[in-house]
Amino acid sequence: MNCDVEYQTMLKKGAHCYFIGIGGIAMAQTALLLQEMGYAVRGSDASLHPPSDHLLQEGNIAVEKGYDAAHLLPSPDLVVIGNAVSRGNPEVEAVLDKGIPYLSLPGLIEEVLLDKRHSAVVAGTHGKTTTASLLAWLLFHGGLDPSFLIGGVPLNFDRGYRSGKGEWVVLEGDEYDSAFFDKQPKFLHYRPEVVILTSIEYDHADIYKNLEEVKHAFGQLLAIIPKEGILIACIDDAVVGEIISGAQCRVEAFGEKGKWSPRRVRVTSRGTIFSLHRGGEVLGELEIPLWGDHNLSNAVGAAVAAFLIGLPMARISEGLRTFQGVRRRMEVIGETRGITVMDDFAHHPTAIRETLRGVRARFPQARLWAVFEPRSQTMRRQVFQEELAAALGKADQVVIGKIFSPPSQGEALDPNRVVEEIRRAKGAAAATYVEDSKEIVAHCIEGAAPGDVIVVMSSGHFDGLPQRILTALRDRS
Repeated sequence: MNCDVEYQTMLKKGAHCYFIGIGGIAMAQTALLLQEMGYAVRGSDASLHPPSDHLLQEGNIAVEKGYDAAHLLPSPDLVVIGNAVSRGNPEVEAVLDKGIPYLSLPGLIEEVLLDKRHSAVVAGTHGKTTTASLLAWLLFHGGLDPSFLIGGVPLNFDRGYRSGKGEWVVLEGDEYDSAFFDKQPKFLHYRPEVVILTSIEYDHADIYKNLEEVKHAFGQLLAIIPKEGILIACIDDAVVGEIISGAQCRVEAFGEKGKWSPRRVRVTSRGTIFSLHRGGEVLGELEIPLWGDHNLSNAVGAAVAAFLIGLPMARISEGLRTFQGVRRRMEVIGETRGITVMDDFAHHPTAIRETLRGVRARFPQARLWAVFEPRSQTMRRQVFQEELAAALGKADQVVIGKIFSPPSQGEALDPNRVVEEIRRAKGAAAATYVEDSKEIVAHCIEGAAPGDVIVVMSSGHFDGLPQRILTALRDRS
C-alpha cells in the first residue's frame, strides 16, 4: 500500500528524487524536468538507449546501471517507480521495506506540474506525440510560455519537457497503465481542461483484452473533463465519434466531417498547405512542413486547440509553418548516394500504413523500403498479423526483423507468414524476414539504389539500425 504522505511537503524544491527505470523516454524527460525545477535527481535502469542516454548524460543526471537496494543510499525523499518495473525488483522491494514515499510517474506529474496550471491533454491511439509537440510549439511561439511534457523529442525544443511560467501545461496523455500499484490509465492523473482526442483503436494487448476495454479507458478520460472544459475530437475516427456522445463538456469536432475542417489541401515538396474552415467560415490558409493525412489531422487538432485557448490565427499560421517535426516521427536522419534513410516510431498497423503513405507523398517517385521490428507487446502477438501484412505492403521492399522478445501472453506473431502474405500480393522479391541486424544492414546496402527511401520502423532501439544503415551506405560509397 502506498505511503500516506503529504507529497507537496516531500516535493519542496531541493528534495531528492530517485527514478527506478529512468531510461524510458518519459521517465528520463520527467527527471530532467524536475532537475530544471530545482530538485536533486538520480536514478537507475537495466540499460540505456537513445535518445534517453544522451539526454540524461547531457543533463548530468547520475544513473546507476542495474538494480540494487544499495543504490537507494542515502535514502531519497521520494521514489518514482516506472511502469516497466514491478514487484521483485530489488530497489522496489527496498522502497516498500523501508517505507520510502513513492509515486507513479503520472502521479508525480499531477503533484508537481499541474498545481495552479491549466492542463491541455493530447490523447488517442495515434498522433499523440506529434499533436502535443505541435500544440506546445504553437503556445510557445504565441508567447504563452507553456510548460510541457511529451513522450518524444520535438525538434523545435530539442527536448520533450519544459517548465514555463505561463498558465498552460501541455501533456501527452497515454492510455497505458501508470505502475504496478497504480493500474489506472496515465491520463486520468492529468486534470484535463482541454483534451484533443485523435483516434481510438485496439492497442496495448498486454493490458487491454479488447477494443471495448480501450473505449472504457477513454470514456473515463471524457468523464473527468469539467463542464467548462473543451473536448476537441477527430470526428473522422468512428470510435471517437461513438464515445463523444457521453461527454458532459463542450465538444468541438474536427476533420473532414467536422465543424473544423481542412479544405483545398495541397501537397508540395515543402509540406502540406490547407485552408482551415470553421463551418462556412474560412479562418486562413495554413502550411505545415509535414506530409501525410495523419499529420494533416494532427495539425488541425493542434490549431483548433491553440485558437480556442486564445491565440490569433496569424500566430498559429506562423507557428505551424516553423514547426520542425519530432524526432523519430518520419525523421530523415541522412542521405547518401541518392538514398534517404528515415527513422520512425511506427508500432501499430495503422501507424505503419499512414507513415508509409506520408513518406510516399513526400517522395512520390522513390522506391520505398520498410524495415520493421515487431517490438511492442501488441505487435509481438498475432492480434494484427493480417493487418500488418497489408500495412507493410504499402512499401515496395519490406524487411521484417526478429521479434524483440516472446510476448508476455498469447500466440506470437509469425513473421514468415507476414512475409508470405506480402509476397503473394506483390511478388517473391518484395519481402524477406531477416533475424540478424547485421544481415539487415547488408541486405539494405546490397539492394538499395539511388532514389530509394529506407524507412526503419520500431518502437524501440532496433540495434541502432537507422544510423548503422546510413553509415554502411556512406562507407560503401
